Amino acid sequence: MSDPSRAEAWALLCEFTKTQPLRRHGLGVEASMRALARRAGVADPAELETWGLVGLLHDFDYERFPTEQDHVWRGMEILRERRWPERTVRGIGAHAGYTGIVPDSPLERAIVAADELTGFVGACALVRPSRSVRDLPPESVVKKMKDKAFARSVSRDEIRRGAELVGMALPELVALVIAAQVPIADRLGIGGGPAPDLEDATVPPEPPAA
Repeated sequence: MSDPSRAEAWALLCEFTKTQPLRRHGLGVEASMRALARRAGVADPAELETWGLVGLLHDFDYERFPTEQDHVWRGMEILRERRWPERTVRGIGAHAGYTGIVPDSPLERAIVAADELTGFVGACALVRPSRSVRDLPPESVVKKMKDKAFARSVSRDEIRRGAELVGMALPELVALVIAAQVPIADRLGIGGGPAPDLEDATVPPEPPAA
């Protein structure tokens, strides 16, 4: 299989992921990946799509296979069985540090930068009075990283590692991720109101450029 479509990626995500928060996380990381691709100078639509699909699918197997013994490994097996491009498979595997996959390419470095931080930005948005990412200052996110009791499952070390891998100062990367979430904030449930259900049969619109 070559050049899979976004609709095919969404169908795969929905096949394995039934919970709305995990679907929304995939969409959020997709938006961050597209923003990082543009920052890296990616202009080719097909290449931009590849970056986005790695973000959308990076955790597609997590709901069924949540342990380090299975997560990512099983997902990579499934993608290979279905003839997904090896570059996409490796990119998805690179987001988990325990795989031993060294993030050598710009795409692989970007998924490390996008994953944990996208989730953390969403958590920061939800504790604001507005419950919105639209008025979330980057400095507030950086400050929250020092609070070890907040969103304790998010690895601060991995966030810092991601910033280093893409050659960005942490506040700059935080600002990029926030900006990427703003256009789809309502869809993600971080726009101040409840998030709509993301249905299997309806492919959400492609995240616009921030």
